[in-house]
Amino acid sequence: MSDEGTAPPQQPAVQITVPDDAKRGEYANFLVVTHSPHEFTLDFCQVVTGTDPERMQAEVVSRVKLAPTMVGKVIRALNDNLTGYEEKFGLVKEIG
Repeated sequence: MSDEGTAPPQQPAVQITVPDDAKRGEYANFLVVTHSPHEFTLDFCQVVTGTDPERMQAEVVSRVKLAPTMVGKVIRALNDNLTGYEEKFGLVKEIG
């Protein structure tokens, strides 16, 4: 018996629902990534400029914890989306 021509099983479509209190989103301009043997933690922060140029304050606006098995998928999704963005709007220039 041959498996040739057998299509891989289809993944079910995922319907995403955004609760009303999350629809606005949070602005972040700084990211801190840490990890343990069991998870990666992404702290999305907003840098607050102050009067002291030697010290920068960043407030966490959202913390996301990921299983290590998800990290590669997140990186690929971001890379694919950045590529599409740059094809449409031009190269993103990094600051700093």
